[in-house]
Amino acid sequence: MESDYGVVNGFDEPPHAYIKSLLSRKIIEKKLAKKFFSGDVARVENEYDSISEEDLEKFFIDEFGGGTFRAGREYSFVLYGGSGYTGSLCMEYILKNVSDLGERVTFALAGRSEAKLRARWKEVTERHPTNYEPGFITCDLSDPVAIRAMVISARAVVNIAGPFMLTPADMLAEACIEYDTDYIDVNGEVPFTKKLLKYHDWAKANRVLVVPNSAGAGGIPDVGCYYTVRELRNKLSQEVSVSKMHMYLYGSAAGAPSGGTLATRAAMNAAMKDVAGLMANPFALGGSIDGGRRPEDADRNLSQVEYDEEYDAWKAPFTYAFYETRLVRRSNWLMRDLGMSPYGRQLNYLEHLIMPSEESAQALQKSNTSSKAEEEKLRKEGRLFKLGQGLDEQARESIWSEYWFDACTATGERIRTRLTGKDGYDETAHMSIELAILCSEYREKLPFKGGVLTPGVAGGDAYIEALHATGLRFEVMADDAKVDFSLMIAENKS
Repeated sequence: MESDYGVVNGFDEPPHAYIKSLLSRKIIEKKLAKKFFSGDVARVENEYDSISEEDLEKFFIDEFGGGTFRAGREYSFVLYGGSGYTGSLCMEYILKNVSDLGERVTFALAGRSEAKLRARWKEVTERHPTNYEPGFITCDLSDPVAIRAMVISARAVVNIAGPFMLTPADMLAEACIEYDTDYIDVNGEVPFTKKLLKYHDWAKANRVLVVPNSAGAGGIPDVGCYYTVRELRNKLSQEVSVSKMHMYLYGSAAGAPSGGTLATRAAMNAAMKDVAGLMANPFALGGSIDGGRRPEDADRNLSQVEYDEEYDAWKAPFTYAFYETRLVRRSNWLMRDLGMSPYGRQLNYLEHLIMPSEESAQALQKSNTSSKAEEEKLRKEGRLFKLGQGLDEQARESIWSEYWFDACTATGERIRTRLTGKDGYDETAHMSIELAILCSEYREKLPFKGGVLTPGVAGGDAYIEALHATGLRFEVMADDAKVDFSLMIAENKS
């Protein structure tokens, strides 16, 4: 498929790898044997003709069909991978923020071990007591039968089981498209997100939303860009095309990566020889402009330490910029693909951290070394977490973040906005659960009904309103507003 933004997506037929695995001879024979021949697989071939057409039709519908229509399904959403650290934060978020839990909103916890799911639920509810009892679903993503049973039980599935590139999570996304269930995940991996893009036209045709990257990393910058462009157009009372947009991240220095994040980084490093070319492409997820050859879009722009006169501050490289810029560039293309105005036909989007001095910016740049060096530093600080572990609730309460966005048009109109949130892991739970609630219970509020979309494009205005109402603050700032570094400086001194 060609566009002003280069070649993106496009396929002739849906992949259907999941449904082919579900309809394998081994699975069909096993199910036929259980249903009609007391579990004796050897009888299936010889006695197959003895089964009536009516019984066979009912058998295939019951065992392989789509189950109950979306509106009548048992759960609003299923949280897959709920026994991990992010799972605990999602449970925590639900119990603290979902007022109609058990009434309009219902959910189940899913994963490979029911015992681990129940243990994590018990741990969280000891801190946040509730009368609600979620469902518990055992599902291994290598088992297509278990995937189907899970998917047809809910209107949406939230997948938080990473590292995603080491799992068959793309088969889960396929099953969701097959069975009219929206799919949401929190992955921050360009290679895995790229795998999902081939489903875009199929998901659009089936009116199923597939929304990866619905996390603090990736998701917040994406919704921030959507909000910033919307507010610029509202400010000017006209449709305008943004030519440049820059995001600065500023916040607490007290955070630490979870064991799951470290595992994802290790997986990325191990696979780097296979994905290096993709990772080095600024338009790996689509949205290229002028063939992707413009100097202002190159990744070297993300690695600079430079003074920003408008902020009277210094910019430093931000690790996630090499992922988030790709996501926003896809959003720009998606708006056009879905019949809306793109953010800008010549959009240049960059990201940096913002620091109070050149010295602090240079120090931060030098600290971005190898994963082994980072792990050694965390070990010395006593913050090297194992898989399933991360900062506790008390530690996260003191962590905060600010995302500043500047957007301008080619003719000089401009706007400055700010998003203020909590610890990135808390915001991951926040973003994924709020989107799951919108998809499952308020889908009529969403601007689009299908496709492989980014969080900002999928959620639109309704998502911004929901996030703002539940703690992620969106605001338009004065054009000359500056970052207040006093909190960061005081924190570092302490």
